[in-house]
Amino acid sequence: MQTLFSSFDPVVSINSGQVFLWEKHKNSWYGIHGDQVIKFTQSDKGIEFLSFPEDKSCAQKIFRLDDDIKKIFEEISHDPLMCRLASAYPGLRLIRQRPHQCLFSFVCASNTNIPMIRRMLYNMARRFGKHTKVDGIDFFTFPSAADINRASIDELRGCGLGYRTKAIKAAAYAIASGRLDFDLLKKASYYESKKELLQVYGIGNKTADCVLLFSLEKLDAFPIDVWIARALASHYSWLHKSKFHDKITPHQYEQLSDGARRYFGRYAGYAQQYLYYHTRHLAGKKW
Repeated sequence: MQTLFSSFDPVVSINSGQVFLWEKHKNSWYGIHGDQVIKFTQSDKGIEFLSFPEDKSCAQKIFRLDDDIKKIFEEISHDPLMCRLASAYPGLRLIRQRPHQCLFSFVCASNTNIPMIRRMLYNMARRFGKHTKVDGIDFFTFPSAADINRASIDELRGCGLGYRTKAIKAAAYAIASGRLDFDLLKKASYYESKKELLQVYGIGNKTADCVLLFSLEKLDAFPIDVWIARALASHYSWLHKSKFHDKITPHQYEQLSDGARRYFGRYAGYAQQYLYYHTRHLAGKKW
């Protein structure tokens, strides 16, 4: 158990498009984090965290409470908009995810909405994960890459993955076979790690950058989807070297991502998350 008193807001953080397997029961939130179930409860006394199996440092690791958030805010706040957003959403944090779950999550996230992403991931967990009970509630842990690699194409397709089935299978094989070594990717540079991810079938620029940012410690990664592309066009039009439409080309993606990473610096990923949350919040989008 861990009780924390700080400005960070785990509810905002888990409902900001980073993670998808969290649900609320009564006054508590429960999330699937690989082979663990994470629980937190907010009260006037603070935030109580529990994990099953027990891990006393789960909150610090998952919600990046080891990051120097004051320093991060100071560095990205050289930009006037980021200065305002850091003040508007002081509780928003990046979430440190299990790499394999993060990779499968964002492969599922291509060209769909958050309810559909959740449905696909829950289906995979129920089909290939392990059943457990916490507080009398049924949960299924997230399957390993080896578990998913052993599944047939038909079994995966039965999870509602659609055209993503082939990419999920390819990613599972890459991890299970050792072709993708997450420990090595954490140590490698941003460009080296991204190059390795892009060699796996079905992983494009945005998916790779999400995995780098949310699970491989590349805090300068700057994922770009249509929301971020629009936000950059509205607030940082000078980053757009060519005419922008809703669908950006791979070349435009590289230009925008490199430009944003240079401009925002080593914590560009934090800037991206604040910009993403703000843009969807203004549009009235639900999480």
